[in-house]
Amino acid sequence: MGVESVDAYRPMNIRRNMHKAKNFTSAYQPRLLLVDDDPGMIRIIGEMLAEFPDQRFATTGESALALARESTPDLILLDANLPDMTGFDVCEILKRDAKLARVPVVFVTSHDAPALEVDAFRMGAADYVIKPLVAPRLQARVRAQLRLKSRVMEAQARLREEGITPSAPKASDVRLLGILASDTADAQRDALEAIGTLDLIADREAALRLAERNAPSAIVLDARCCNAPGETQTLAETVRALLAPDPLIPIIVLADACDVDTEQRMLDAGAADVIAKPARPAVLQARVRAALASARKAQETLRSALESPGGARVHPFPANARDMRGA
Repeated sequence: MGVESVDAYRPMNIRRNMHKAKNFTSAYQPRLLLVDDDPGMIRIIGEMLAEFPDQRFATTGESALALARESTPDLILLDANLPDMTGFDVCEILKRDAKLARVPVVFVTSHDAPALEVDAFRMGAADYVIKPLVAPRLQARVRAQLRLKSRVMEAQARLREEGITPSAPKASDVRLLGILASDTADAQRDALEAIGTLDLIADREAALRLAERNAPSAIVLDARCCNAPGETQTLAETVRALLAPDPLIPIIVLADACDVDTEQRMLDAGAADVIAKPARPAVLQARVRAALASARKAQETLRSALESPGGARVHPFPANARDMRGA
């Protein structure tokens, strides 16, 4: 049971709910590749992600690679445990393939081990989600990954219309804006300064002005700096305001552990990642580096498309469906 179409066993309620995605469908639907050795888990993931009905699945590493090479997916959800090779092996092979290296890989695994999480990001993973799965969390994280490609398409159309080509970013010029409460700043200062130049600030309005003036490479935002407990809308508004100057800037939100509602709202507001506090410095550093890498790839894709003759013809897809509903 290696390579098959997910339609072979997709539950009836997924097929019934597929019409819901059509409200946000344009000429192109993102293609997902679900990789897990347990067909039952694939069914669960497929049902959770029914808003993206173009799904394929594989139960082995070899079949996953074959499917990815046959038709490049927009996102791969990958289990760490597979019968013929590990998910880490699969990810490593994908990142060595010029055609597939830019496809975001989200590990979906039962291994709640910081060392493995850090390793996954170091080898190029875009996200790391731990089982048991919570539907709103998985949905928001998948939308966040797909949204980046959608934003590249939107930026391409806007810049081409304005006749502007973005300048190439300097790989070594990394500037982080940390909007952090004092205790969080004390705990994470060393980890963030190891990534690049760090500007620390705790006031929301001052942070918005600084972000617009200095154009940081990434923003690390402590949820406590923007809203009182239970008032997630203020934090969502802050995320959207920080993205206004440049929607490709990655924002990493630090929020209270197990707060799935805040996590979903922040990701749907446009955050690149949400990390539970207290965050291990190594995990925080790995996730911030991964967000920076994704943003760099997005900028490179944008430049390549704008510099190509006539520009790449693209079809935006509804990765920001939640935003369109006013989440």
